[in-house]
Amino acid sequence: MSEHFQHLYEQNNDPWQVRQRWYEQRKRALLLASLPSPHYHHAFEPACGNGELTAALARRADCVTASDLSPAAVELTRNRVAGLPAGRVSVACQRVPQDWPAGAAFDLIVISEMAYYLDADELEQLRANCVNSLGLSGALVLCHWRRPIGDGRQDADAIHAAFDAIPQLHRVSRHEEADFLLDVWSPDPRSVAQQEGVTA
Repeated sequence: MSEHFQHLYEQNNDPWQVRQRWYEQRKRALLLASLPSPHYHHAFEPACGNGELTAALARRADCVTASDLSPAAVELTRNRVAGLPAGRVSVACQRVPQDWPAGAAFDLIVISEMAYYLDADELEQLRANCVNSLGLSGALVLCHWRRPIGDGRQDADAIHAAFDAIPQLHRVSRHEEADFLLDVWSPDPRSVAQQEGVTA
């Protein structure tokens, strides 16, 4: 699998056209608009690809830890965020969920377009890693393409249902379309309005 993605990024620095396609631009905007807080301390984005979402998350967080299993993608992300202040984004070559950042605590975790490549055991490990690393007021975001994927092992609806079943998490929001599914959960059961004390 890692060789497959390495080859993709060596041949094309934007294989899914996340910069050019309106579908991708709109999906990214919806994901960012779905975040329940305006700002985060430490965000984690595995499978960062060429860094388009990473750069956007860096405008909403003090620190972003990003990773990808493709060294070419890691280099593309580093180039994408090179103009940001030093220390704002760190990027590593890692295979998630196996290479989860040790001992890290995050108040935002974004799992986008990657979980369907995992087998059942890896998905269970991903679920556990997210729960164990997410702060009590943090947000966990999942966003996945719903249509068939040739090399995918699971579909988006099944993946999101597995996270929806985690008893420690409460769904904050859901955006559902024919093409993709976007969910946000938090250990904090309060809505965005309740967190701000809005009563009417």
